[in-house]
Amino acid sequence: MPLIAVILFSVAVAGHYWDWGGASINSPPATRSIAQISTNTNAPRAQKTVRFSGQISKGQSFEKQIGANLFFRLIPEELGWTISVGGNTGPENNFCGVVTPPYRGINAIHIEGWHFRNLDNTGPNEAGPKNVNAPQKVREFYFVLDDGDYRKAFDALQTLLWPYSKSKQQINEAQSVHAQLPKGNGALTIRDLKLNTLEVGKQAGIDAMTIDVELKFPR
Repeated sequence: MPLIAVILFSVAVAGHYWDWGGASINSPPATRSIAQISTNTNAPRAQKTVRFSGQISKGQSFEKQIGANLFFRLIPEELGWTISVGGNTGPENNFCGVVTPPYRGINAIHIEGWHFRNLDNTGPNEAGPKNVNAPQKVREFYFVLDDGDYRKAFDALQTLLWPYSKSKQQINEAQSVHAQLPKGNGALTIRDLKLNTLEVGKQAGIDAMTIDVELKFPR
């Protein structure tokens, strides 16, 4: 697949579908069923746990080796970072992005400053009509374990996100493949967070944060 297509699809599975006004575009009917099957069926058998902490500032990348050919990364974005697990192939193959729902809308693997501010950026994000309905300081996610399973998840997810020209058998097969792939699960907890652009009507970004990460691997 051409690099541009990979990048466009990565954006799609990461969940950034926005119109100019910042509202999320309505998801197709397939989204709910995808979220239901995208569970970590291997969690009860998890044997290996990796824990680490770190600090990161705006514009910086973060990388930690977590396996023989497996890396946890924070990829810098304009307003924060994207959580990524992958091999040596680079951050465009994000092992989290293809198995962490929802695949449209706000996704926990994206950490952006405005998630922690209310709708008009006049104060912290709190319950009520100005709540932005975004994940907060604990970000939970899943990830596949190698490039082969990434490709399987990627291909299955294409069918599940765009099922309109697919047969029922193709959709069922894609659901089965996607659900049964071995998955690890992780949680990133933000312990200290420094925001920028705290101005009414603008989107806040992140200057720095301190994190704790816990990753659990299936058998």
